[in-house]
Amino acid sequence: MISKNLRSFRAILSVLFLDNLGLTVVYPIFTPLVLKPFYTLLPSHIPLSTRLILLALLIAAFPFAQFLAGPVIGHLADVKGRKFALTLTLMGEGIGFILTGLAIQQMDYVLLLLSRAFTGFFAGNMTLCLASISDMALDGKDRSKNFGIVSSVIGISFVIAIVLGGMLSNEALNTFFNSSLPFWALTLFAAINLLIIRVFFHETHPKLHEKHCFKVQLKELFSLFKTARLGYLYSLFFFFMLGWVVSLQFLSTFLIAHFTGTKLSITLTFVGMGLAWCVGNMLINRLFTKFLKVGTILFYALIFSCVSLFMASEIRHFLVFVHCILFGALFASLAWTNCLALISNQAPLYLQGKTLGFNQSIATISMAFAPLFGGMVGEFDIRTIYLFASSSVLISILILIIYRLKNRF
Repeated sequence: MISKNLRSFRAILSVLFLDNLGLTVVYPIFTPLVLKPFYTLLPSHIPLSTRLILLALLIAAFPFAQFLAGPVIGHLADVKGRKFALTLTLMGEGIGFILTGLAIQQMDYVLLLLSRAFTGFFAGNMTLCLASISDMALDGKDRSKNFGIVSSVIGISFVIAIVLGGMLSNEALNTFFNSSLPFWALTLFAAINLLIIRVFFHETHPKLHEKHCFKVQLKELFSLFKTARLGYLYSLFFFFMLGWVVSLQFLSTFLIAHFTGTKLSITLTFVGMGLAWCVGNMLINRLFTKFLKVGTILFYALIFSCVSLFMASEIRHFLVFVHCILFGALFASLAWTNCLALISNQAPLYLQGKTLGFNQSIATISMAFAPLFGGMVGEFDIRTIYLFASSSVLISILILIIYRLKNRF
């Protein structure tokens, strides 16, 4: 990369960091707020089964709005430019974090739900970030390197989000700490990010005429659906993400229900998972790619992820459960990275941006469906959430087997 592109690339990583921070910071915060009657977010007489559904809606609001916003923001970026769209979305995210903080202070569930949807809509710039990274790639090797960096940033931001959410919301650590404090911190970070984009980001994509842009996008989108290989890989990615996200989003609920988990134990478990994700991408994946093909790594990563999730549903000892989940996170990181690489390798260069954008839309819609499915399944028995998660990953394995039989690689 030339120096101008390098500065732009770092600025984009900063936006990706914020997006993932805004998505995952709620995991150690929302679960106690909704499930424990001690907090007055919901009336004390509401049963656990109903609370699980309401928690699911709260978690799903962000990624669902993110999914809806992706095409809108992508189209705006093509017409007005990447920098304009990034500036607008960062301003929207900042306002959304403020609304979330106010909703928690007032213990207003409806306002909290709307604020998460509002924030998620403007966090739809994640698709824009992937497209910008694709714009800056010089060749396939450079693109693969960039994806590895992106995956590592997501893992690091996950760890920081859990620490930020778990620690700053824990009143037992400091009387100044409360559940709304992390969102004031995110508002400040959004303002800093906005300054970074305005100063360091340089336009990576030429502006197109609105009508021409719309026609080009339609043609490219239809061409993606006509590609059989991408169809298999998109389906595989959906079921993998559905299973993994369900297990992730309801981990706090599971720890509270079966191991009387505290905010500290929940936070430390999430931190361990984030670190396992980083180790998988930074160390193990780099080692495996020297000796194994991408498809082979993906296959075994999915198998071990599936086994880990299935075992988690049957384990009764806290420490054994945590180790099982950590192994699941490690292999899930390998599956995520190599599935993304496989999808990118199957698409022509001129469709990289749209391919990754569509892939991100699949990821966000799976994140939206995951808490809804998990809430309905968990209403019967919370342990069935992990059975559902392992079954979903198993479906992705079957799709990969069919894909490998049809396309030798």
